[in-house]
Amino acid sequence: METAPVWQLDWDESLSMHIPEIDTEHQRFILLVNALNEAIVARMDMEEVKKRMRALQGDAVAHFAHEEKLFREWGYPQAEEHARCHAEIIQALHHIMSIFSDSPMPYECIEAGLKVKQALITHLLTEDMKYRDFYLASRK
Repeated sequence: METAPVWQLDWDESLSMHIPEIDTEHQRFILLVNALNEAIVARMDMEEVKKRMRALQGDAVAHFAHEEKLFREWGYPQAEEHARCHAEIIQALHHIMSIFSDSPMPYECIEAGLKVKQALITHLLTEDMKYRDFYLASRK
């Protein structure tokens, strides 16, 4: 059995929020992270790397805004704290984009791509699971 490359993230049910629209957005986000890291590892043209990073940034901003709208609708008590986490991730993505703009490619870009993946995993498995649990408990 072949294992996925270290830069790749695969969707599985352990990442599910059990909220179909959010799961769809998370799956798209994972595809964008994988596409970014594929471009980095394959040493594609830097303009392609930046294009993929911009797509990822735009998707993140739209997704986070959607989550925050849902938090208001649900009366999620940790909405403000979660929104701060979103702002930190957006700031980190802007910083990573500056690395792509300033670096010739190799090590710094690979490291930056892995940071994007790690930020996504950490956010999904910690912060997002908190609101998933709140949402599911409130629907019983």
